[in-house]
Amino acid sequence: MVEFHCRAKLTLSTEPLENITYHPPPEYPRNLELLNHFRAVTCYTIHGDPVKQKVWQINVPRIASSFNFVGHGILAFSALHLAYLDPRPRMKDLYASRALRHHQISLCTAIKNLSHVTEENCSALYSFSILVTLYTIASPRKTEDFLLIGEGEIAPWLAMFRGTHAIMETSKAALMSGPLRSMFTNSQRRMELRESCTNTNSIGVKRLEELQHLIDGTVKDSKELSVYVEAIEELRKSYTAFFLDPENSGPTDAFTWVHRVSKEYLFQLKEQTQEALCIFAFFCVLLHQRNSLWWYEGWSTHLMRQIGLLLNEEHRWWIRWPVEQVGLVGCLGLETRSLEKPSAFSTVKFRKCLRS
Repeated sequence: MVEFHCRAKLTLSTEPLENITYHPPPEYPRNLELLNHFRAVTCYTIHGDPVKQKVWQINVPRIASSFNFVGHGILAFSALHLAYLDPRPRMKDLYASRALRHHQISLCTAIKNLSHVTEENCSALYSFSILVTLYTIASPRKTEDFLLIGEGEIAPWLAMFRGTHAIMETSKAALMSGPLRSMFTNSQRRMELRESCTNTNSIGVKRLEELQHLIDGTVKDSKELSVYVEAIEELRKSYTAFFLDPENSGPTDAFTWVHRVSKEYLFQLKEQTQEALCIFAFFCVLLHQRNSLWWYEGWSTHLMRQIGLLLNEEHRWWIRWPVEQVGLVGCLGLETRSLEKPSAFSTVKFRKCLRS
């Protein structure tokens, strides 16, 4: 159990006080190292907004003093950060193993609370869901990792993330008046910008419109088409907000899409339909805008390579702009200035390029 304060159990003793020594649990110094690193360094890497940074530095650790699953989530993410920073292989492995252990404890403890959200625990559960998301994205990737989909189904972290956010709608008043209120106030402004802006001049929005036109011309099933239309519309909102105010976006615009996109679209993505994969490629552009964040690093190109391997030659042409934005345009075998469809490109060469 993680203790964020020294809580020695009081017992009656006849020994002189000078002979009594408090011995903290063996885990305490190592956990304190992780907590101190989180508050001094890691909290500033979650978001660029100074208000949200203060919430992560001060308020979330305070929440953790009452809810151990938040504490273990903090320690897990902090340990992953240290594993990322430390150049020594042995220490990387040590920090990674500590991160995994704290993450597992956090999950086991929090699951008991997810089915019973109250005004008292809603801030803790919200913090926990964000920490699980951060941990999952920051964890070392496998070649086949697809972020939103895992082993033929929606990734467990995403199901928890979306489910927790849905539950939180019932506790909105408590969240807006609780220890995370300043975080929610700033996020609310971002959401209002996302919903109200209608700027269609950005190159990203124009490329999304082109994708919509291509999908309109190939998908005959009206229900399936509506799924793609909705996913593109939600992505357009995120694109518009980002290109209007990139300095204050952080990871918000990308994760708002992840939260808002329909379960029907996720099903199509699980089925690896060409249209769903192309839309997902455009999502990678948002990820790439925050590639400088250590826990985001490399995801945009990793996912784009996976998408490219799943698309046929025609649909690879549909994602020429996203591929260019993440720096993999050479893998498509076309010049960035060309607006004409390229001649047949070696699929073998393409696959070798994506895997490199």
